[in-house]
Amino acid sequence: MGESTIEVINPASGRAVGTVPDLTLEQVREAIDGSYSALGAVQSFTIAERASMLRSVSQRILASADDLASTMTREAGRPLTSSKGEIARTAQIFDLVASDLRSVFEGEFVPLEAYEYPKGNRKRIAFVTREPVGVVGTITPFNFPASSFAHKVAPALAVGNTVVHKPTALAPLTQLKIAAMVKEAGFPEGSVSFVTGKSSMIGKEFVENPKVSMISFTGSETVGLDLAGKAVAKGKRVIMELGGSDAQIVLEDADLDRAAEAAVFGRFDYAGQFCNSTKRLIVRAEIAAKFGEKLTERVKRLKVGDPMELDTSVGPLITREAVDSMREFVADARRAGARVVYEGSVPAGTAGYFFPPTVIHGDRTMRIAREEVFGPILPVIEVKSDEEAVAEANSTDYGLDAAIFSRDFSRAFRIASKLKAGTVIINDTTRLRWDGLPFGGVKKSGIGREGTKNTMMEMTEPKIVEYTLD
Repeated sequence: MGESTIEVINPASGRAVGTVPDLTLEQVREAIDGSYSALGAVQSFTIAERASMLRSVSQRILASADDLASTMTREAGRPLTSSKGEIARTAQIFDLVASDLRSVFEGEFVPLEAYEYPKGNRKRIAFVTREPVGVVGTITPFNFPASSFAHKVAPALAVGNTVVHKPTALAPLTQLKIAAMVKEAGFPEGSVSFVTGKSSMIGKEFVENPKVSMISFTGSETVGLDLAGKAVAKGKRVIMELGGSDAQIVLEDADLDRAAEAAVFGRFDYAGQFCNSTKRLIVRAEIAAKFGEKLTERVKRLKVGDPMELDTSVGPLITREAVDSMREFVADARRAGARVVYEGSVPAGTAGYFFPPTVIHGDRTMRIAREEVFGPILPVIEVKSDEEAVAEANSTDYGLDAAIFSRDFSRAFRIASKLKAGTVIINDTTRLRWDGLPFGGVKKSGIGREGTKNTMMEMTEPKIVEYTLD
């Protein structure tokens, strides 16, 4: 491994909780070579055997759930209750992939006599099969260290690929432990090669190394789109799960208590550090004042503090730079004429990276109404019509999730059909994701879709095999 190391910092304390190797380019290439060499061993297992090993990984995750959740909270600052849910979800993803795997390879029989062209089809039949793409380079962010790993690695292994995995250096420790469980479950050496080090160097090698057939990335749209463009130019397949500026629309006929609860959870869960956090609140002017009171009342109840305490609602941001970024967003909003209607407090005397829950009323001229904000700031924008609400929701470069609150389903459905988003949720938070369904977005929010079966389909190549009868 590398002689130098990278410290993993606990964002709640500012102190190191572990290290990972800072690999050289040559070591990254060796890891890719190892995964390439392991392809035959992984593909020698039957589909049923790979499914069984994935279920074993799921069981191992559940057996170590407390340790994994604590590790995640220490390295990523995610409140412990939320981390526990994330670990249970991760085990479920491995199990779902195992359950969905059989249907991916069922294939299709085609009687070619049904086609008039080319001539001679009376004596021809065909089969449509699927084959693994090869080595998949995977890159994950800090906010879902366990489930992001599962969504990429489990489908890849299931269909017979191998993986070279690069976690963010901000939160790699949970994924290292799960990767060890993959090996313990029976997957051969090289099935998952772990690489840590300089992100730009590793990303460039994923693009340029001919032994890497596909890149699956979750992270910022700037990095992801640049990576995707270069990878596609090399003939590689890509899945890009990128940013979001998810809007929650609250109409005047909505259940305001329900909408306020959803907005608070959607924005402030894990201090707003999710791609599908509720990043903009679009409210009909008729109920804006009443709804604002309900919203502020609930935000005031949030406990900001040590994420290891089970009653903590809002923990730290991932880095000191993230805190500085939030301060600049608030300063920009003030310069744009916005009004800060609520600003909470943070724990005194801590070296952690905390930022107070903040609610701001303003308009589209604020950066927080146009850009992706990874922090506990909720902008509220008033509108006077459904058409204006749709225009406001569609006004950013993103299109991941959106939510609509209304008691009138027909009205909500009409609005949903006009929203440019990968998922539209009626009367619930944008923070919902169903791991077996396609997840992703439009515009700069992504390329392709993740989901247990969707990802397996993306990570395999269809092949037609034709046979001419005697």
